[in-house]
Amino acid sequence: MDSDQLALDADLIGVMRAAVTSALENGTTFVAPAHVVLGLLADPRIGPAIAALIPRERVRQAAADAQQELPEVDTVAFLSRDGAESLYLDADAFRIFVEGARRAGGTYRAKHLVFALTAEAVKERELLELVGRDPQGVTKAVDALD
Repeated sequence: MDSDQLALDADLIGVMRAAVTSALENGTTFVAPAHVVLGLLADPRIGPAIAALIPRERVRQAAADAQQELPEVDTVAFLSRDGAESLYLDADAFRIFVEGARRAGGTYRAKHLVFALTAEAVKERELLELVGRDPQGVTKAVDALD
């Protein structure tokens, strides 16, 4: 593997595939942060750890209301759970994804995505509404999984 490349763990790929599936179910053409949060909630390890802290109805509404805009940045695409379709991350979801990559060591795991999401939520109100009133609690709940 090239030194500029980062391995994506299977758990992260599962989360991103669930996010794509959520976006498709909501009729959007790009993956928004709300879809990423739904992907995290669908993860068998992370979902139960954060479910009580995340305002699920608010996230579902944000996922349904996500704008269908072409990202103005280079981005990445992931397959849906069934592998039949792929969608790109929108600019906000891509920013979170990249921030998670910065937090990863040799392998990018789903927990790094959570850490990025909660760090960005402190700076941006719309993201804070997705992760709830206690982003630090979400971080601690996921950090305790290891």
